[in-house]
Amino acid sequence: MSSSLTIFFFFFASTFLYTSSNSFNITNILNEHDDFSNFNQLLSETQLASTINKRQTITVLVVSNGALSSLSGQPTSVIKKILSLHIVLDYYDQKKLKNLSKKTVLLTTLFQSSGLARGQQGFLNATVMKNGDVAFGSAVPGSSLDAQLQDTVAALPFNISVLHISSAIMIDVKGDNAPTASPLSPVSSPPRPAESPNDDGQDFDEPPSSAPGAAADEPSENAGSANGVSRIDSQPAFAFTLLMSFIWWFMARLR
Repeated sequence: MSSSLTIFFFFFASTFLYTSSNSFNITNILNEHDDFSNFNQLLSETQLASTINKRQTITVLVVSNGALSSLSGQPTSVIKKILSLHIVLDYYDQKKLKNLSKKTVLLTTLFQSSGLARGQQGFLNATVMKNGDVAFGSAVPGSSLDAQLQDTVAALPFNISVLHISSAIMIDVKGDNAPTASPLSPVSSPPRPAESPNDDGQDFDEPPSSAPGAAADEPSENAGSANGVSRIDSQPAFAFTLLMSFIWWFMARLR
């Protein structure tokens, strides 16, 4: 009986430890925010949502419904490439971005890992501006930094960070003859004028030659103030509490 309980205990512990480290679902997170419903739908239609959920560490740059008109009428293949450019293969919250040691960083995206990107298409340039704001743009030479960091949608350090940006980051990708996506809202937010980076002397059309070290800064306790953040953070805590309760019960049975 004791041997069976031991085996069950380790199975139980492994299951909940795994659950606590994979407790996010991008679809559920964005379901809490109506303003990102179109972006959320496109992630599901292109199957990028399932790809995001399988990752251990990810940052998703989301765009509101009114700023997605640039994707309206595009083939599904093009939409998938553009959206995958908004999925960064590392954890970046607002604090980490605003405290970049070199004020600029080259971000590797899911589009780069797909093998479909040409040149610098699979990378993003994130730069801290003179006024302290963070701006994003394609790392392709000649690109401007038009997408401004707005706020945090959700954060689970160091697994997933969902950040709201002002506009979609567009690059020149050639689509195939795949069916087009459903038309989106024609309303779009005009890009903000570009500013000079804070103190690194680089122009917007020149992405940084290398990224800073991958070690993440300690996230701020207020990294996310949106509705989804507290619920995401509570899932590992619930799993831990349940696990500790089972350990207490198990030890009591051994006495």
